Amino acid sequence: MRQSLFIILATTLIKADIHNELRKKRKMQRPVRFEHLYFNDHIMRDIGLQSDGFAIGEKYPPAVKAKRTVRHLRHLYYAKIKT
Repeated sequence: MRQSLFIILATTLIKADIHNELRKKRKMQRPVRFEHLYFNDHIMRDIGLQSDGFAIGEKYPPAVKAKRTVRHLRHLYYAKIKT
């Protein structure tokens, strides 16, 4: 089943918007390094730190977030009560 041109366009525009937001956030924030807590990598990831001590910025790449947003918007559109 082929996707509609509008869905492809919406996904592309949402990806661009997410990328732009991430770029602005990275520009405004300077990476902060936390003191090494001597935990293993899994515990540090659970509390939001990478293994080198920097905070984890985003959990999912923009493409995944855009697909989920479009899926959610499509679900809302089809769930509307048509009167």
